[in-house]
Amino acid sequence: MNIRPMILDDVTKLENLMNHLGYPSTNLKIQERFIKILNFPDYQTFVAEVNDKLVGFVGMCKQAAYEFDEPYVRVLALVVHEDYRRKNIGQDLMLTVEDWAKKNQCTLITLNSGNREERIAAHNFYFENVD
Repeated sequence: MNIRPMILDDVTKLENLMNHLGYPSTNLKIQERFIKILNFPDYQTFVAEVNDKLVGFVGMCKQAAYEFDEPYVRVLALVVHEDYRRKNIGQDLMLTVEDWAKKNQCTLITLNSGNREERIAAHNFYFENVD
């Protein structure tokens, strides 16, 4: 498995992963969104590849806080294709988030996850991987 920063050519390969994330969309709409995101310097997206196939991604942004001085990272999207779950890919993507946060002088990582039935497995993953 290889984790690396997303490049523009990856955008056309994300439709299936967006469906797994629970946000089905067209390839064109996904491209429009990600082209915007790739141009924001405080946003970063990493992809996970297995045998040259994109099997997951994590998207985050560096933000300022009202209640403390240091910047923090907010995870905005995290998904692993269902055929590749339980293989530490999600955990490795989150470790990549931690590394990126440290390199960007961020002291906290936060995320939101929908309060829906299909998110129960995701919530369990987050709780299992909290230090």
